[in-house]
Amino acid sequence: MEYYYFAASLPYLESGMRAPVSYENFLSLAAEQLKSSDSKTIERAKTGPCDDPDDPVPLLKAWKSFDMSCRNEMARIRAAKKSQDPARYIRGENYPDPFTAGFAHWAAGQANPLEAEMYLDRIRWEKIEELEKGHYFDIGYLIAYALKLQILERWDRINSTGGDEAVQILLEGLPEGETR
Repeated sequence: MEYYYFAASLPYLESGMRAPVSYENFLSLAAEQLKSSDSKTIERAKTGPCDDPDDPVPLLKAWKSFDMSCRNEMARIRAAKKSQDPARYIRGENYPDPFTAGFAHWAAGQANPLEAEMYLDRIRWEKIEELEKGHYFDIGYLIAYALKLQILERWDRINSTGGDEAVQILLEGLPEGETR
């Protein structure tokens, strides 16, 4: 189904900008403008950890698989640094992904956690843009919009409290071996 009016009415999103609308406001607007099933699909589009990458919507399934793979690679690296078994932190299938391993190793090697988080979110943003290609006014476009908006809101929170300190607080609140 196409949502020309709704998609065209949304503010443009660009990596690094402040979120022009809150994610909660976006979800409210989506609930008003979209079919109920499509609104619920958008609610499943999360940038946080998920336990099950299976989703009937191909774009959302691809996103969840990619994000879980990135998180699992970070968990493997962080567990190894602490001489712990990474299996307790791995979600889903436990196999290394050579595609995301390079991103994770670069991020884990950074002395500054803020730089590492910025890099990981830049990779996530690029993946979302890759997935949204060919989607203009449909549910795929709106899923990508929801994911990007969550990344922007996250950085709004980080920037409002002072970068490095905020990232440390975010990372300390996660289970050991996991990354956002």
